[in-house]
Amino acid sequence: MTTRPSFQSVQKSLLVGVLAGLLFGCVLGTLVGTYYAWQIDPAVYVGDAIPSELAPGYQNHYLAMVVDSYIVNQEADVAAERLKAFSPETKVRSLAERSAAYVAAGRGVEAQYINNLAVALKETEAWDEETIKAVVSDLTTRYQNDAARAQAISSFSAQLLNGQVPVPAPAEPTQPAEAEPAPAPVAEPAAGGIPWLQLLLCCLLGGVVLIAAIYLAGRYQTRKRLQPKPIVWEGEGPAPLKQWSGTYEFGQDNYDEFFTIETPEGDFLGESGIGIMDTVPGSKPKQVLSFDVGLFDKTDITTLSRVIMSEYAYNDDTLRAKVEANPQAEAILAEPGRRFSFETSALRVDAEIEDMEYGEGNRYFTRLRTNLKVFLKEGADLRRGEMDIPDQYRS
Repeated sequence: MTTRPSFQSVQKSLLVGVLAGLLFGCVLGTLVGTYYAWQIDPAVYVGDAIPSELAPGYQNHYLAMVVDSYIVNQEADVAAERLKAFSPETKVRSLAERSAAYVAAGRGVEAQYINNLAVALKETEAWDEETIKAVVSDLTTRYQNDAARAQAISSFSAQLLNGQVPVPAPAEPTQPAEAEPAPAPVAEPAAGGIPWLQLLLCCLLGGVVLIAAIYLAGRYQTRKRLQPKPIVWEGEGPAPLKQWSGTYEFGQDNYDEFFTIETPEGDFLGESGIGIMDTVPGSKPKQVLSFDVGLFDKTDITTLSRVIMSEYAYNDDTLRAKVEANPQAEAILAEPGRRFSFETSALRVDAEIEDMEYGEGNRYFTRLRTNLKVFLKEGADLRRGEMDIPDQYRS
């Protein structure tokens, strides 16, 4: 007796296939992407970016590095070259702020170096005094509640303006002192080309969603399969556990209609059904000589077989002997309306050949319609056939 693959086995095979395909795709995508990025279309640095075009955060970093470099090497011409892309107002403000920061940190020597650089740049670049006064006035107002920084700005202004210190605008007493603004956030540089990481993450996310969908579909199909289907029964006694009708047509070379037998609560009891058994050797499509009607009962680990044979096969001694060699099998001559039953300790199958047609010489079937009803025998002990498991291992 053969059985169809269960939905669970198909689901498992599909999941394994999806996971294997996803892993293979990730590896292949990484290799192809790496080859493309390094060999076919590598990144090329274009250059031509000047410091004043940087984001505010990067500009602050650049200006700080120029000032720190000057403090170390005292090369005003080098600092002037590095700062030439910035406006005079930006230079005055940046140098004054850093001078004040060094004074507040107790590092007056470094602050004086910065003041010297500012004086040198003013002389070589001819800074406008009105611009210097506007910047100094703004910074003096900002630092009026910070004595150290305010004194540093005053000293910076005196050296640049030959002793002239701009008078800051008076602050309103009701307004709280304005805190020094935090440095501008550093903007991330824009990435060019294909976003391979995002693409890979999207693929992984899609695979996870697909696997989850397959899993949920399997759960739904299992729950749906376990729901008892109402059986219309007008005969005597209890209704059958399973009622099935099917038709074989010539050319169905893989005809196999075995099904599971379960209680209304979904407990597995066995399998039954019908499938092709013997065919004429070498025939295409297969010329079917006999069908196997089987019953497997898990309660006593028994498989019974009733072989529906064509007139030719039934009268062939070799084919009959093959069937009769199996003590659990019995040959049945196919006839329209023929009924037969067979049973195990817990299950009984009532079968009927509803309709049939033969091919040439009544040798093989061209059509066979059967009906099977599977009953649970009254008083059957469904606990029989269980494995002898020690108590300490039972859940």
